This record gives sequence, C-alpha cells and structure tokens, in this order.
Amino acid sequence: MAPDRILLINPNTSAAMTDRLADLAQGLMPGSEVVPVTARFGAEVIATRAGYAIAGHAALDAYACQRGTVDAVLLTCFGDPGLEALREVASVPVVGLLEASVQLAGRAGRPFGIVTAGRPWGPMLDERVNAMPERSLYRGTRTLDFDGLALARDPDMALAAMIEAAECLANGGAEQIILGGAAMVGWGARMGSRFATIDCLKAAALALQSLPSGSMAPADPVRPIASQGLSPELARLLANPSGTA
Repeated sequence: MAPDRILLINPNTSAAMTDRLADLAQGLMPGSEVVPVTARFGAEVIATRAGYAIAGHAALDAYACQRGTVDAVLLTCFGDPGLEALREVASVPVVGLLEASVQLAGRAGRPFGIVTAGRPWGPMLDERVNAMPERSLYRGTRTLDFDGLALARDPDMALAAMIEAAECLANGGAEQIILGGAAMVGWGARMGSRFATIDCLKAAALALQSLPSGSMAPADPVRPIASQGLSPELARLLANPSGTA
C-alpha cells in the first residue's frame, strides 16, 4: 500500500510538468495524497550536467520546505538528481524514476535499454545504470535530438523518433524499453505492441506501493552541517538532519 502523503518533487522549474505528473501520479495511487512541488530555482529542462547538479540542490531545498509533513518522496526527474543526498537527510523513503524503472526491468530478468530525450543524457545515464546491480542486463541508452518540451510541441515527430530509437535498442538485444523522462510518461501505448515498454512513473508508483509502512530513517546518522547562502529551510535541515522541522 502506498504511503498516505507523497511529496512529488519536480526538480526543474516547469510548473506545467509538475501539474501533469501530479495528476498522473494521483491516478496511479488513488489511496494516497500527492503533494506536488516545483523547484524554486534551476533549469526549466534538465539536459546538462550543470542543470543536473543544480536540480539536486533544488530537490533538497524542496524536501526541506516540506519536512515532517509527508510520508514518502517521489523524485520526478528521470536521472534521479539528488537521490542519494535526499536519502541521507530524509526521514522518509525516497523513490526515483530511474532507479525504480531499472529495478523493475531487473526483476523481469531480461535485457533492457532506455529511450530518453536530450543527447547529453546518454553518458549521464550510462554512469548511473552501470553503478547499479542490474548493469549486466543494460543494453544502453538511445537519446533523441530534442528535449521534453519539444516532445510536447510536436508529438508526431517525437513518436517516430522514439520508435526508431527503440528499434535500435531491440536490434541490440534489448527486450524491454524504459521510456526515460517525465515528458514520456504515458507514451507506452503509442509505441505499438512490438516493444515491452516500462513507464517510469508507473515503475515508481509500484515501488512506492511496495514500501513497508511507517517512516524510514536514514541508514546512517548524518552529522550537522554548518552552511552559508542556502535557503533558511535547507540550512535548518542540514543543521538538524535528525529533526522534524
């Protein structure tokens, strides 16, 4: 059973994307209350290492503002920026789209690949997945020449490119295709019956529904950190990571 209150963090600054993901997540987990939050700063689309690094900071800031009010966190950038840092300081479980998707593919025991938007994501996702236990099943990532905003603007063009990328992965041995990116959520049915697709938001919802009941404290005690220049909420979190406010 999914947690009662789930903090959905969109670590980019697109409020429209936050609203879309919150609606979809609420539909997947009707027994939970999804609490959506958009990053207060950062990139509108996360498609570079710099944007990714800033998104991790923004995710921590978003959690700090809601600490003590939620039972779990759902991080909705597919590359999971800040996932480990959130788990270090959060007193509740944290689920990321990439990790949940790869774990779901791994449980099926069949080779998988990833289709995502934005060329820089290729090596970034390679690094993430190759550090996971499921790496032996990974057949690579195919990136598209456009970002998530372009996907929304021209869905027909995007769909053709996604199918071509999936075909390349299938020819390379992938038997499961992870649609990697918040903008691709819900697109699996459009890909046709040839591909066994994994929707990253559905994978995350399954992970949340499989969590044990109750709060999950950080695995190891976190020492207080003195800081400068951060938001008051994040500064308080780092100064008192074991507290509730």
